[in-house]
Amino acid sequence: MPIKRVKSRSSGVRQTIIIDYKKVLSDSKPTKALMLSKKKNAGRNNTGKITVRHHGGGYKKKYRVIDFKRDKINKIARVKSIEYDPNRTAFISLVSYEDGEKRYILAPKGIKVGDVILSSNKQIDIKVGNAMPISLIPEGTFVHNIELYPGRGGQMIRSAGSSAQILGKDETGNYMVVKLSSGEVRKIPNKCMATVGIVSNDDHNLVVIGKAGINRHKGIRPTVRGSAMNPNDHPHGGGEGRSPVGHDAPRTPWGKRHMGVKTRHNKKASNALIMRRRK
Repeated sequence: MPIKRVKSRSSGVRQTIIIDYKKVLSDSKPTKALMLSKKKNAGRNNTGKITVRHHGGGYKKKYRVIDFKRDKINKIARVKSIEYDPNRTAFISLVSYEDGEKRYILAPKGIKVGDVILSSNKQIDIKVGNAMPISLIPEGTFVHNIELYPGRGGQMIRSAGSSAQILGKDETGNYMVVKLSSGEVRKIPNKCMATVGIVSNDDHNLVVIGKAGINRHKGIRPTVRGSAMNPNDHPHGGGEGRSPVGHDAPRTPWGKRHMGVKTRHNKKASNALIMRRRK
């Protein structure tokens, strides 16, 4: 597996487990034409007020423009490199099309430099990296980067190691039934594009950051427990010693119920497409 333990020369790295990027990534620099600058906001809005807590600091990043639509139809592309993307957990691949255009795509598991991939609106080989309408992909195939609306670009199954399995067509024939990695079973319109394979970097869940400084590098600032605050700062605060929450459920700093609260709107239009809820 492409993971390695850091030698325990100090307490900060004694438990650290990281991805061994040298084993999986190409020795190449990112393509400047496919990168955009990324402004830091540190959780503040246009007036300077903190609207998202625990954001700030971190390394500078540039955004890699990813081709989620895979709309370069019937043009053969060759994989030039597999690269790291600081904005996502999965790896990305630089592909070069036969007309000379280069694009970044999400790297599926098992793809190698030199492989040939294709995106088409017709039936093509069920090969890792190929993209086609989901209705043309056989039952039982694992896919990723799935569109929810035709032409909008992939919105589901984009994080490291994730995949969805195609179960078949629904009774109307207008939708494909897909089982997501969460256990949810839902319908996807026939014309939506999907890419064959599982998203790369499936060992991402084994990473142990080992020390708080790694989170600071990611731009995540410390979180203070509510029970460690005063009662005028948090509903959990105050009391002698360690006190219980003192409410019927845990609360946010603003008094709202927290943990286990359903946030999905019960009249959302896509509720009709969900056949079975996640576990």
